[in-house]
Amino acid sequence: MTANDREPTRTWRPQIEPSTVLALMALAISGLGFYRSYIYTKQDLQVTVTEVSYVTNLGELYMSIAFSNGGNRDAAVLRVEPALWNADHKPQAAWVPLIDRVHPNIPVTAPRTPLTVKAGGVEVVTLSAMLNAAAAEHSFLASQSGTFLGIRVATMNSDGNLYLLEHAVARLTLDREGHIQGAEPAIHKTLSGFEDLQVAPPGDMLQSNKKTPFVWADQHS
Repeated sequence: MTANDREPTRTWRPQIEPSTVLALMALAISGLGFYRSYIYTKQDLQVTVTEVSYVTNLGELYMSIAFSNGGNRDAAVLRVEPALWNADHKPQAAWVPLIDRVHPNIPVTAPRTPLTVKAGGVEVVTLSAMLNAAAAEHSFLASQSGTFLGIRVATMNSDGNLYLLEHAVARLTLDREGHIQGAEPAIHKTLSGFEDLQVAPPGDMLQSNKKTPFVWADQHS
């Protein structure tokens, strides 16, 4: 076959127009968006404690918690509570919620729960509760040389599954007389909001990092 014989074959090959390529790309992107929005499901709620402050001599406890939804479905935060570890709780030791307000006009949880964390969004919840210093010192855990503050979080994903998270967030250190002298973090990581997790003191044992909350407490005078 000569070069002249092959020439018609080369001429016959169809040429794809740029507009056709763009239309196919747009169709593919649209299909991917439809799949991610209506078919593919990603449930991802992250819980990060950012601050713990105990105004010891006034008995005022404040916490800030960030809920970050990295999924493509909304998440529900049903309840968030500050808690104190009570080793004398019957029938076994447990995290006991702190429910007394620091002021009649200030709710324990703000914004109030339940609340929705939109897909791709972040919600910051502040907790404000009374904790009498004597009561905190009475909850001293000798094996860990301190009193532990924690959080209790109840969540629900878009499938209707329920989860309970309990974790230590701070340790109140005591002096030889048994009085509070300061505080230190008992958590150094972000927690999964869609996991059943009950962590007793002393919390996690990781090194301080960018996930470690700011923690402080006044010395009990």
